[in-house]
Amino acid sequence: MAVERVQSAIARARAQRESRSEAFDPSDLSMVEDDDDIIEAFEPLDWNALPKSSMTERILDRARIVTAGLSQNATAFDMLRTKVLQRMKAEGWKRIAITSADKNCGKTTVAMNLGFSLSRQQELRTILIDADLRRPSLARAMRLSPKSGFAQVLTRDVPLPQSLIRVRDNLAVLSTRNRSLNSAELLHSEGVPGVLKEIERAYRPDVVIFDLPPLMEADDTLAFLGNVDCALLVTTAEHTTSAQIDACVRDISARTALVGIALNKYRAVGAVTGY
Repeated sequence: MAVERVQSAIARARAQRESRSEAFDPSDLSMVEDDDDIIEAFEPLDWNALPKSSMTERILDRARIVTAGLSQNATAFDMLRTKVLQRMKAEGWKRIAITSADKNCGKTTVAMNLGFSLSRQQELRTILIDADLRRPSLARAMRLSPKSGFAQVLTRDVPLPQSLIRVRDNLAVLSTRNRSLNSAELLHSEGVPGVLKEIERAYRPDVVIFDLPPLMEADDTLAFLGNVDCALLVTTAEHTTSAQIDACVRDISARTALVGIALNKYRAVGAVTGY
């Protein structure tokens, strides 16, 4: 019944989106920069100068990253990549958030595999950011040792190049080293839009993936969703309830566009349901 539950939730969300005039409209995304967000023009930084980490097969396996190469296990994530990328290109979007209703849904695994799947398209440049400041996991999963993390970038305590690490020629990771006690305040601060624009201007990524905390655990994700173009909701078979899906879809749709719902741990194979 897991697939039916997700499909039913998607149908309800789609009906609400089509019938409510106040539903989120991607055209509402402001394309005009506020004075406080304006950053002086500068030449893009050298992407190839970023430090590169060697991702061994053992590290990839322990992190459950199956999309680094061509394999049957990568099929579900590659389908997710194609659906998401087609929608993002059609809408002119760059930023996508990955979140879930609660913990243990596999959102970080989805985020990593989406990033590596995108990296197999050589013409694309992707940045994967660990925006789960309460329970960061990307650095540990990928065995990365950044000099600083996303929290320090948000507060401008360190230069951006000290935080990014390339794990593929066209995939860089901005991880988070330690938990932040004031995570919601950091993600909701007035300087966040300017920092994100600076990242994009500095390294010209085609896609930026944000691994965000679960929606129903704290207000961190609610505080940040307005800074992304779209969001993917990760659910878990026989665990995520219809009520949770409905609540998350409402919260996401009120702040950004819902690009899809991923059903994880269904008969040991990830499944993606379009929206």
